[in-house]
Amino acid sequence: MKKADDYTDEELNNLIANYRRLEKTGDPVFPGLLEEWSRRKGRGLDFDTTMRTVLAAAKDRRFLSYKELADKSGADWSSVHYAMTTHLGDLVEYAHRRGWPLLSAIVVNQKHRDTGEMEPQTLKGFVAAAQALGYSVTDEKAFLKEQQGRVFEWAETFASERSQSDDG
Repeated sequence: MKKADDYTDEELNNLIANYRRLEKTGDPVFPGLLEEWSRRKGRGLDFDTTMRTVLAAAKDRRFLSYKELADKSGADWSSVHYAMTTHLGDLVEYAHRRGWPLLSAIVVNQKHRDTGEMEPQTLKGFVAAAQALGYSVTDEKAFLKEQQGRVFEWAETFASERSQSDDG
């Protein structure tokens, strides 16, 4: 099989669609395909940078803004703000396929960086993405807070596992 970055956009898009249609999204190859697709269509948003930025914020148990993610990628917020929803949707699915919590839970509007709240429309989109992945959500705000807590806990464990493997 070719590497994800060897495919044309059309081939990669078709491959991802086929994995989904055949319900093969649990295949270990699938997250890499998502990562490559997000990298291509992010219009300046870098998937690896987003992952590192979310991990760093989560380790500090803090929320971060959409603009902060754009700035970290060196992208102009006004140019990428429409692409951010898709970018974070890809991040949610990527994390889910790896058995991680929904990492975009800690990414919020600038005015909510202290509280972690989401605007009603943003929360609906976050919940819709979670439900598409099989999560059952009865209380949207409680689900968000639960996922935020899981992201913070995951970051501590993930960072600890990475430092242990670096020592080994």
